[in-house]
Amino acid sequence: MPLATWPGVILAQYLETLFDLSAPLLIGHSSILLAVILGTAYCLAELPNSFMKRRLGIKEGKTSDRYKWFFVILDQADSAIGCLLAYRLVIPVSWTLVVLTIVFGTVIHLALNVLLYVAGVRKNPF
Repeated sequence: MPLATWPGVILAQYLETLFDLSAPLLIGHSSILLAVILGTAYCLAELPNSFMKRRLGIKEGKTSDRYKWFFVILDQADSAIGCLLAYRLVIPVSWTLVVLTIVFGTVIHLALNVLLYVAGVRKNPF
């Protein structure tokens, strides 16, 4: 995964800052600091998933047939989990909102992947 490299981490920080400025401004927190925190959380949340996959012998960008659905869901949810936990540290949001956002965000992400696959943009649906 490209975001597992240092240039990818730096790129994630930059993109997070560029595209996430509006939400923090609406709630009165430092948008640049929050964007850096979210970009870092996004990258760090990918690491446990990648670590587990490598220990199970699953190559980069692939899923295991044995644990397919576990990793398909985790691949979509890990970054959202990291970002929402980071958000919760900075902004007081309820655990209910965090859990619902992770669940619905993961479902939307999976549906978007299938849509992009059907449209011919992705090579595989998951």
